[in-house]
Amino acid sequence: MADFAWNGIGLAAPSGWEPTAIERDGLLLADSLGPVCELKWNRVRGSFSFDKHLRKLTRGNKNAAVRAADPDEIPAAWAEAVDRLAESGLRARSFLWRSDGNRGLGAALHHPGTGLACLIQFFIRTGDDEPAAAGVLSTLRDFSGGKTVPWAMFGLAARVPADFVLDTFSFRPGHYRVAWWRPASGKRGGRADTGKGPGLRLDFERFAPASVLLKGTTLEAWCRDRLAHAPPKTVAVDNGPGRVDWRGAAKTSMLRKVLRREILTCGRAWTPDAGNAVLAVTAEGTVSLAEATFNDICGSFTLVPEETA
Repeated sequence: MADFAWNGIGLAAPSGWEPTAIERDGLLLADSLGPVCELKWNRVRGSFSFDKHLRKLTRGNKNAAVRAADPDEIPAAWAEAVDRLAESGLRARSFLWRSDGNRGLGAALHHPGTGLACLIQFFIRTGDDEPAAAGVLSTLRDFSGGKTVPWAMFGLAARVPADFVLDTFSFRPGHYRVAWWRPASGKRGGRADTGKGPGLRLDFERFAPASVLLKGTTLEAWCRDRLAHAPPKTVAVDNGPGRVDWRGAAKTSMLRKVLRREILTCGRAWTPDAGNAVLAVTAEGTVSLAEATFNDICGSFTLVPEETA
């Protein structure tokens, strides 16, 4: 099983299921034959209506017949999975859909304590797919209630403080990057506020293969040349075995200090013992990130071994 965690929710999926589409609040997983699981979620305030969300799903799939499932239509394994979700605080309403000879099984989910509203559906090709779908459903988790939030995708895993929001991300061959944002106020804003104004940007990056990237150069020189938030020339870099660290002011002046518009930066890059990669974490913005917090973040950023990815 592979663990996926993204923007506040997570699940475990069979090996061979891989993300083929990633949004801030959505995932599509597929195997060698095509789509197998789709998730979409957001946070709602106030009351929640299962019927309203099912109608929304119906409007978004005009070529599919979507309806709430009766209890006697639900496989036993699926019903058990729904019961497990209820133990974690997630309420569920199951639904069925059919379209052009295809069929699916899904659930609308809501967590009253965190406001999570989620739609998850599975593409059922044969009867053997139903137990697998139930197994994945039972692993669904809402991570929004803790002090830190995990994320895990494409062989990377890390944790971020819960007051950061997901900003931008890209997964290109040789370079993965996931960026988070915290406004200077410390309050989580709406999607339109993300990445704008005074605040702090937190970047996770993975570069590969390290043996090629670092050939004929040092890790410090490579970081200064390649990182988007590279250590400024005015900031000293501490070099250790397979690791560099820095902390200081990226942009400063007397006026910036008076206006509280200094740009502060800290970063770490290192080469893990296995994986032939360079990992980097940088934090840059108008507010500083406590050294202990930054160390915890860096310590959480790891490569996930392939046998468990």
